[in-house]
Amino acid sequence: MITRRTMALGLAANAANRVGARAAAAPFAWPGGARAAVSLTYDDSLDSQLDHGIAQISASGFKATFFLTRENMDARLADWIAVSRLGGHEFGNHTVSHPCGLQPYTASSYARRELMPMQAYMDLHFGQNPKRVFAYPCSETDLGPGDANQKFHTFETTLKRVGLAAARTSDEDSPMTPAYARARPYWLRASATTYDVDDPGLAMRYVEGAMARGLWAILVFHDIVPTRTQAGETSMASHKLVLDWLKVKDVWCAPMGAVLDHIRAAPA
Repeated sequence: MITRRTMALGLAANAANRVGARAAAAPFAWPGGARAAVSLTYDDSLDSQLDHGIAQISASGFKATFFLTRENMDARLADWIAVSRLGGHEFGNHTVSHPCGLQPYTASSYARRELMPMQAYMDLHFGQNPKRVFAYPCSETDLGPGDANQKFHTFETTLKRVGLAAARTSDEDSPMTPAYARARPYWLRASATTYDVDDPGLAMRYVEGAMARGLWAILVFHDIVPTRTQAGETSMASHKLVLDWLKVKDVWCAPMGAVLDHIRAAPA
């Protein structure tokens, strides 16, 4: 089973932060007058998401974004197709093999080996989606030569060329303003709050920060297990506490693509 390891990359943050800061004081209308938007995202198409996560998500009434990795899901493809038939969930591209080290790849070889085959696989089994989203495996964006900005630009250009509409990281420490998300759809900020510590309070505080300022919080989960034994796992108890807490908060919980569509449709 391919696993994720946490990797952070500081990238061109100052300009994007200025975009967000200018918009911080401007009100933004979330559906239903909600104080913030929240997206629940699940990476790597892990068996535990099928065995434990889906039931809890369904019981909450929420719809989520699942970032699928082919090598992790082939054996249980039928189960993932069954999830898609529940309706409302979003399925994003998370590559064929989840490579954390990008040094062996050029932009062309990465597209040829990791992105395009996964696009074709998802088109075949889940239907074509011109608004399909992407999550960077291990939050690595250093594709190709040059400095961090050049590498990210190469990655962004590659994602656009294969038809991916937006992309998400997983090691950011604060939610986004709608203006930031509109300006930087290929660097959508998210946080795997329970990856290192199985503490639902971390996710709650992350969302509370979004509610205080009318922002968009993207939460990232990996394994959902009965009892946590290692990093990357979220216990079912903690996962349920987060979902139950969100149900009684004044937030709009929707898949990433739906939130991004709403932001793009709103007046700039």
